[in-house]
Amino acid sequence: MRLSIKLLFLFILSFNFLFAQQKKRVACIGDSVTKGSNLAKGKTYPDQLQQLLGDGYEVGNFGRNGATLLEKGHNPYLKSEELEAALAFKPDLVVINLGLNDTDPRNWPNYQMDFQKDYNKLISLFKNGNPKVEVYVCENTPIFSGHPRFLSGTRDWYWDIKGEIGAVAVRHYHKLVDLYPPLAFRIDLFDDYLHPSEQGAEIIAKTIFDRIVPVRQKLSVNESIGSHMVLQRDQTNRIKGKANARQAVVIEMDGGTYLSIAEVSGEWGIDIPTMPAGGPYRMKIYTDQDTIILEDILFGDVFLASGQSNMAFPLKDANGSKELIKEAFKHNGIRIFKNKVLKETNNEEWDEATLKKVNDLEYFSGKWEKLTAENAANFSAIAYSFAEALEQETKVPIGIIELAVGGSNTESWIPRRSLEEDPLLATYIHGWRKSDFIQDFCKNRAKVNLKKSMVKNQRHPYEPAYNFEAGYNKWNDASLKGILWYQGESNAHNVELHEHLFKTLIASWRENYKPFLGKRERLPFYTVQLSSLDRPSLPKFRDSQRKLSNELKDVYMAVSSDLGDSLDVHPREKLIIGKRLANLVLKHEFGKDNNADSPQPIYSYENEDIHEIRFSHAKQLSAMGSKEVTGFQAKDEDGNLVDLKVVEIKGNSVFLENPRGLMEIYYGYKPFSRANLVNEEGVPVSTFSIKR
Repeated sequence: MRLSIKLLFLFILSFNFLFAQQKKRVACIGDSVTKGSNLAKGKTYPDQLQQLLGDGYEVGNFGRNGATLLEKGHNPYLKSEELEAALAFKPDLVVINLGLNDTDPRNWPNYQMDFQKDYNKLISLFKNGNPKVEVYVCENTPIFSGHPRFLSGTRDWYWDIKGEIGAVAVRHYHKLVDLYPPLAFRIDLFDDYLHPSEQGAEIIAKTIFDRIVPVRQKLSVNESIGSHMVLQRDQTNRIKGKANARQAVVIEMDGGTYLSIAEVSGEWGIDIPTMPAGGPYRMKIYTDQDTIILEDILFGDVFLASGQSNMAFPLKDANGSKELIKEAFKHNGIRIFKNKVLKETNNEEWDEATLKKVNDLEYFSGKWEKLTAENAANFSAIAYSFAEALEQETKVPIGIIELAVGGSNTESWIPRRSLEEDPLLATYIHGWRKSDFIQDFCKNRAKVNLKKSMVKNQRHPYEPAYNFEAGYNKWNDASLKGILWYQGESNAHNVELHEHLFKTLIASWRENYKPFLGKRERLPFYTVQLSSLDRPSLPKFRDSQRKLSNELKDVYMAVSSDLGDSLDVHPREKLIIGKRLANLVLKHEFGKDNNADSPQPIYSYENEDIHEIRFSHAKQLSAMGSKEVTGFQAKDEDGNLVDLKVVEIKGNSVFLENPRGLMEIYYGYKPFSRANLVNEEGVPVSTFSIKR
């Protein structure tokens, strides 16, 4: 009996030994991100990768703080004890994540030509020990703008190195793992702008795990896709979602069948060829395991309505909206998608659950809907009025997407990389809560909302890049007819900075849409000029907006200064603004012969007694609501403002009295303006200034 027990014991030991020998060994090679700088024991990414892989694997952490890939670098991994230990480990899989420290000015400027050679040398050392070793080459985790060397070379060299790493993987058929995308929007996980937190390490581990072990997940579509949606007519539309890694995904619609194979990450995308306006259509999306049916899909014109509170202003609070809400259900050709915010930025402290969801980019949620009285009432008044006017005129289905945040600044809507690549903006975006470039309102409100947060880089909808990352990014693949934009109150404190920001915003959004525009090489912006309000910075800001719309290609502006409220930043006359935007779209997208653009001063002439100003976009100017034109002023030689009287209007020209010594002429330059000059279609003349 004792002999039998001994034999059984020996058998179990032998089995366990053989099982241990059969485990796949994974060597994690890297710098302090791999080592786990400032992370608790068991929380590094190799530790968390071990938990994900389970008992069939043995994961070794061979990270070295400050290590460089370059052999001539200041701390070369190729000469380290960690490398010797990793080789002795005899791994079956090697995960290499090096390159961050090579951005140091001691390294990249001097030895960049050696990077691929040294990378291949490192890999060959493992190949020599095990020719069948699987090599996973990682493109680095992000370095954010708060890093002390960011603007002295690290920013630019990071991208150079990223390209070199990708080239190593492609040329030698190694498996590439890009660690940048899953963390690029998560500055909250990088207290020092370089080293990820425990949650950041978890994301790294999961990203690598999904490359080692094929992703298994249920078939799904992205949030921007759903029943009742409108897809852009006459353009290619990309349908995206998730499935199992390398699984075939099929779409059937209107007699067409379209196929895609999911990436190793499980992400898939299928382009639907151009379709004319019409519908409804049924879309079937399926794999060999799952099926999704989308109903009631229309093809028409799709617009994104974005900005701050005046764009978010609900229809139910707008003057004259009662009947529109009541009749909303009749407009089957209009479909809406309201990106509802998790929490309004009111003057209150946010709880822990809200703070975490904001960090996790779960601030916006929504779905495509047919119109009802209830959802119309809570939808953007301007966007709804615009959609109704456009559908009525074109008889084409309209999809309108509301994505707006009350109080948000321009910085919050610009992608991070565009901000980081700008030599001015990169200096303050990471420290925005203490920066003079950010309006006091935004800083003070964020301070209240985030009072309970213990996270150094806690996210907020007023933070640079946040609304792009949490909101706009969901629509990055959408095909759009155009953008409606009403924002600026939270940037009116610095007109010159806003001019730079607005140009950056336009360029960055168009750049992000470039792969999906097909033959359309333009993404037009239809903006709303800020309204009249008793704030001293507004006249110059409105004039700046006018100049921007004239300067930038395919940017058009609707005036709203005649509809303002001296005491309320949220005037209630919103429906007419939506119609003005619709008229601009009808002119510039559909070729309608109208004078929807605001009249612009194009010619100025003076004699001893009279000063003539001639305007574009007008056949016959007149005073709205009265017989006398108001709003013209001039500055004399002593800097005093004096009112100017309109002597006569002839067609598109205004004749002003011309006192001697005037230096500059202004129109609509009071913060709350009662200027009333309009063209024959009732389109107001914008705030403007003319130097003599």
